[in-house]
Formats: sequence, C-alpha cells, structure tokens
Amino acid sequence: MKTLLRSTAVILVMIFSFAFAEAITVYKSPTCGCCQEWVGLMESAGHSVTVEHPVDLDKTKQQLGVPKALGSCHTAVINGYLFEGHIPEVDIVAFLANPPVGAKGLAVPGMPARSPGMAAQGQAYQGFKVIGFDDQGNYSLARQY
Repeated sequence: MKTLLRSTAVILVMIFSFAFAEAITVYKSPTCGCCQEWVGLMESAGHSVTVEHPVDLDKTKQQLGVPKALGSCHTAVINGYLFEGHIPEVDIVAFLANPPVGAKGLAVPGMPARSPGMAAQGQAYQGFKVIGFDDQGNYSLARQY
C-alpha cells in the first residue's frame, strides 16, 4: 500500500511538473539582479523562461492587471495567470495544479529579504506572505513563510 501511495505521489508530481512546463514569460528591468536570481531558480527547477525588458515596466504591469498594492520588481505570466514578485516555485506549481475559481494569480509584494531570489543560497525562506488575487480586487492569504 505504501509503495502504491509513493508511486501515485511521484506520478502526480510528474504530471504537475509537466503542466508547469508551459512557457514562463518574465517582465523585469534589465538591471535587476534579484529578478535574474529568481529566473535562475525557475530554470534550475527545469522550467523554460523567456525574459522581456519592457521600456515601461509599470505600464506593462498595469496592462497585465497586476494590482498596484501587490507590486514587486518582476511579473511572470504562466498559462494566462500572473505571478508577481519572489514567489517560491512550490507555490506556483501548487497554484497551477489547482487554480482557485476566479483566481488571477499570486503575489509576494515588495522585495522580502528572505524570499526566492533575495535570500542567500541555502537560507530558509521566511518573513513574507504569498497573496492570491482575482479580477474583482479580492485578496487572500495563500501561504505565509
């Protein structure tokens, strides 16, 4: 029975990883090092990332529909969903595996020091919240680190 459960878990992880293998487009400033660190983490996890450097990043975020109150230094678009800021890969995978009805995306507002791309290598993620948001302007706590 335990072997069956483990096998099922492995298969589910593979399916979710495959689902997340969709293209990731990241909009960021060309000079932002922490954004590039986050992109590197996504690539290290096996994801294909295209980076865009729009002339007016704030305008791009507005056009995409990123809530100003949840803003950070970069925006990723995956399967039509928005992922704003330094969101851990595990939270993105979980969201994409089962997106809440009406959800538009996730955000880690600001640039928390102990978030992915900001934390020192090997440092545990802590001191920030992953916020879910929808088209109606509603926010919800997805996870707290």
